[in-house]
Amino acid sequence: MEIKVGKCFRKKKILDLVKLSNGWYVLKTENSKSEKDFRVRVVFSLKPLRWLTPKHAHFALDFYGKLCANKEKAMRVFNAIIEVWNNKPVEEIVRKYRNETVGLPGYDIEYILYALKWILDQEDVNFASRPERKQLQLDEICRKQGVSVPLGRKGSQLAISLFCDLASGAHPVEAFHRANLDVLPRMKR
Repeated sequence: MEIKVGKCFRKKKILDLVKLSNGWYVLKTENSKSEKDFRVRVVFSLKPLRWLTPKHAHFALDFYGKLCANKEKAMRVFNAIIEVWNNKPVEEIVRKYRNETVGLPGYDIEYILYALKWILDQEDVNFASRPERKQLQLDEICRKQGVSVPLGRKGSQLAISLFCDLASGAHPVEAFHRANLDVLPRMKR
């Protein structure tokens, strides 16, 4: 299998990709929710083929594990995520925070930032609106962490509010509930 822009992965055209320093690929492939929609995939291995569709919930749980291991270093990961959300170049932010996050359990900061960049972008692409009451709740959760919502990022604010809630000390069950997220096992067919 060849991983290259323009080729297909799981019957969907690869629109963009990043090869990480550990050999993994983060892919942006076609999707069908809207005209500009896309899907994010990570390929861990080509032979045998091992891949998944990462979700912001995976990274939220990873962040919680990091908070439990070392809050100071975990908050550097949080700051890096916020900088990427504010459209700072991922490569620059990885360089800035890599040494400050060494030794944390879970995902490497390079994978976190490249995958989340596209996941958050995808949330904005498909966002239409949300009830005012919910928007005010998300604004307050973000405000507690000193996070301002960049222009055009209301769709991804839900995911960012999850990270903000965890950074403020919420348990993942409570934070997921406030974000209206369920973590259900994948149904096999």
